[in-house]
Amino acid sequence: MTIQIGNCVIQKVTEQTAAFPCATLFAAHSGEMSTQLVQQPADISIHSWLVRSGSHTVVVDTATGNGRDRNNNPLFHQLQTPYLDNLEQTGITPEEVTLVMMTHVHTDHVGWNTRLQDGKWQPGFPNARYVCSATELAHVQNNPAAQALYHDSILPLLESGQLDAVDVREDTLFAGVLRYTSTPGHSVDHASIVLESAGEHAIFAGDVMHHPIQFQHPHWNSRFCEDLPQAIASRQRVIDWCAEHQAIWFSSHFAGSSCGRVTPGRQWLPLEV
Repeated sequence: MTIQIGNCVIQKVTEQTAAFPCATLFAAHSGEMSTQLVQQPADISIHSWLVRSGSHTVVVDTATGNGRDRNNNPLFHQLQTPYLDNLEQTGITPEEVTLVMMTHVHTDHVGWNTRLQDGKWQPGFPNARYVCSATELAHVQNNPAAQALYHDSILPLLESGQLDAVDVREDTLFAGVLRYTSTPGHSVDHASIVLESAGEHAIFAGDVMHHPIQFQHPHWNSRFCEDLPQAIASRQRVIDWCAEHQAIWFSSHFAGSSCGRVTPGRQWLPLEV
């Protein structure tokens, strides 16, 4: 799957797919669901986006990673997936990646930051700069529940000097085409990533949404969202921005092509590619 946005080429790198019952993924809203919807599975995908622009090769979010201790959660714990093979099928090797941008520091967005080599976690993209929110970094450093993630997926980048912790509210341009835009709520300092190239727009929305059904119910928060009112406000803002800019929405967890457009009526139109 290859999508052209302006002068940029974008491809999805899949790690795994899964499904949750809708009533599990959106547990707080199960009372609003029909009996049929309660039982309906919500298909999700966990993947990265690869962006090529001129001399820059960028990975947006790095999925979960193999061989991680994640409290026996079957979605994340001790995975063995063909992610690196899927990356190389795009024609790109890890050594060719020049930049990694994280929308937030959750386990299914930072795992392939590193790889286990010679018994030690080392940067998975050895020639890349890595960028994340400074607030997200501080949060994970001080969160006792996130220490396994911090030590296997973040600390090696600090030790190698490859991680830049930034203020996502500053208008900093990355790779000539990418900027953060603050979209908190799912996590403490979640930030989506706007792409602008040759007059065309896209957004890598991270976990602003987990499933397209949220276009019909934008007040629905997934079970993974932390600050519920902020998550709703960020979701509505990104929906409106996409509609106004005729932008392609690149999701972190939608199934299928995982990307699409938002109509002027704020409906979801997936791209079939």
